[in-house]
Amino acid sequence: MSTIVPRFVQAAVERSMATSPVVVLEGGRAVGKSTLCDILIEEHGWQDRVDLSDADTLALLRLDPQRFLAGQDLPCVLDEAQLEPKLTIWLKHVVDQHGEPGQFLLTGSARLGRNQLGGSDPLVGRAVRHRMWSLTHSEIRGDRTDFIDRAFSDGWEVGSVQGPTVHISEMLRGGLPGVVGVLGLKGEDGDLTQWEREIAAYVEGVIPLGAAGTRADLGRLLRTFRYLAANSGQLLNVTRAAGDLGIQANTVRNHLELLEAGFLVERIEAERPSEHRVLSAHPRVIACDTGLAVWAARAWSGQLSAALTGSLFETQVAHDLAALADANQNRIVLRHWRDNRRRVEIDLLLVHPDGRYVPVEVKAASSVNPQDAKGLMAFADRIDSRCHRAVLIYSGDRVVDLAPRDYHTAITAVPFCLL
Repeated sequence: MSTIVPRFVQAAVERSMATSPVVVLEGGRAVGKSTLCDILIEEHGWQDRVDLSDADTLALLRLDPQRFLAGQDLPCVLDEAQLEPKLTIWLKHVVDQHGEPGQFLLTGSARLGRNQLGGSDPLVGRAVRHRMWSLTHSEIRGDRTDFIDRAFSDGWEVGSVQGPTVHISEMLRGGLPGVVGVLGLKGEDGDLTQWEREIAAYVEGVIPLGAAGTRADLGRLLRTFRYLAANSGQLLNVTRAAGDLGIQANTVRNHLELLEAGFLVERIEAERPSEHRVLSAHPRVIACDTGLAVWAARAWSGQLSAALTGSLFETQVAHDLAALADANQNRIVLRHWRDNRRRVEIDLLLVHPDGRYVPVEVKAASSVNPQDAKGLMAFADRIDSRCHRAVLIYSGDRVVDLAPRDYHTAITAVPFCLL
């Protein structure tokens, strides 16, 4: 019997279905999109989802798209929508005829509809898109978290916290629901060989999804993925990456787009609160699941280096923050920041639509000290009133105040278990 895990993005999808004609739920293969749709169907009494991975169903759609779509009871869930590239164009005409919200919920394991109509999205103004990530650590534990809301409001009370601390070893399997050891669905924790085989099969199955319709060399694309995922969380210098991989810089850029389209890696863009030439424009690139980073680094059966431990911890934090940000009704954006002249940087930056920032540093350690807040203070001093508060996420068990006396911005060390 499978384990059903409540997902943070469910409430966001429900909100959007009440206001938008089309809701698109995108995300990597096997992260739980179909399961979430089944939950929504059962809870709201919708008709069964239409699975476009079924050959007969897809053939019926292609035979007479307008009749097929117009004949569905609404709301209609169209699963694996990426299998028909023209679907979003056909949907545009159908939803315009009805006009009301909550007509269609589409799921896709590759980005949907962004290359139609000369490169524009046919569903612009008609659809809201949500991203479903693999399981966050909080979802795996069955916890609910209000981390982002607290970050942009009153923060956390200083002192010890209830709940177990988190060890890096708990992040090694990642959060893909069906993979051995993630939810204890099958196999034993020590069955690393089976885990590695399942992750390898996953990557080999997903790589072609993002590259569908292109002439990309899948072998080279896999090499680029391993390079990026093994260095998850690092700034991407395209010229340097091209030299390391022995390919052209334009090929690296193209590969990055294809890997993002298949939801294997994610680009975290640099934020420039005010244009300045010393601020880095290089993005950070993270693996979309810590299990993918472990597999790419071939670290599933060996001792982790301090650098890899830090990379995995930062990847988990970035992954979980990104998942929470998309589910948040304020549509928070995740960025990073680096001042090259001062040689200070912020690992992650939460950006609120109202212009406020919450810089986030990540430290894979069980203790913190005021020196760890150097980068946070550099950012807060530069942004001043737009910096709502600063946060350092670490693996300890206490909320700690790191701000100097009478400092203008709250700086708080927060245990990862609260995320």
